[in-house]
Amino acid sequence: MRIETFVALLVLNFLALPVYAEDIEVNPMFGDNSNQLAIHGGESFRSDGFEKLHFGAISYSQPDTFFRLPARNNIEVGAYKGDGSLAEFDVNFFGFSKDVALLSGTNSYLTLGLGAYIKDKKADRISSKFTFGEKLAVGYRFDNGINVELFARHFSNGGLTEKNSGQNFAGLTVGYSF
Repeated sequence: MRIETFVALLVLNFLALPVYAEDIEVNPMFGDNSNQLAIHGGESFRSDGFEKLHFGAISYSQPDTFFRLPARNNIEVGAYKGDGSLAEFDVNFFGFSKDVALLSGTNSYLTLGLGAYIKDKKADRISSKFTFGEKLAVGYRFDNGINVELFARHFSNGGLTEKNSGQNFAGLTVGYSF
């Protein structure tokens, strides 16, 4: 799938979500629950398309608010693993992030997230162990507590070092709220 197609699908989903920002009774990412475990998986993409650099992570989250918008605080641990010549980009990471539901309904949501991460080594594309991460996701929480999200993520060191071409991933998250 081309990046333009992925972005178009995300935009169409955003337009279909009802909006509310005040008097949040139930966080759409959690329902009546206060904990969430999630598994994230994706594939790297560059300007010329997808490449065989895989993304995987596990996160633990708790509900929060951000200027009266539903939000969640996350602790994440994960890795990128490449096939063949992309193995030079293999990295493990640990970090904290916050996702804010900019648009949301009872069970559906569009989130924007920002986080800070520590990697186990410097890689050629991001030559620092400290990394920022941004995430855009559209999700749906089923009544049984299962969440499904489509995401696009970007990791970068914000120009802290000379080498900083960043790393982009698109993928799927499956979570369980309890």
